[in-house]
Amino acid sequence: MFKVILAALCFFPVVATADSLNATEGWARASIPGTENGAAYATLENPHDKTIHVTHISSDVSKTAEVHRHVMSGDVMKMEAVEPLSIEPGEVIKFQPGGYHFMLFGLTSRLKTNDTFSLILHFDSGSKQEIQILVK
Repeated sequence: MFKVILAALCFFPVVATADSLNATEGWARASIPGTENGAAYATLENPHDKTIHVTHISSDVSKTAEVHRHVMSGDVMKMEAVEPLSIEPGEVIKFQPGGYHFMLFGLTSRLKTNDTFSLILHFDSGSKQEIQILVK
């Protein structure tokens, strides 16, 4: 039976999506007791020759997740949602405190040091990419 399955897989090769990003350095801070939300960070690079559009994100540790960034409005730093997140060919976006970040609203459990969780990037083509986040 195993040989039949293996032979069948040879006829259906895995095709890499043209929307995938190079995602590195995924991390989040451990939750502070009593908090319902969290933030995660990573570095995203577009290795393709076309603009990639991330329409939204999701996670297995929160009810909702959004791409946000901090912007100055006069003398006040504000946080705003970014939809879609467009990444130009060759562009690298470093998600970090005080800049772009992944907001996790309604955590389903506390983020604990050394745990990992998934963050899913959803692209305008309908494809998805899972990245792993390490809690520090």
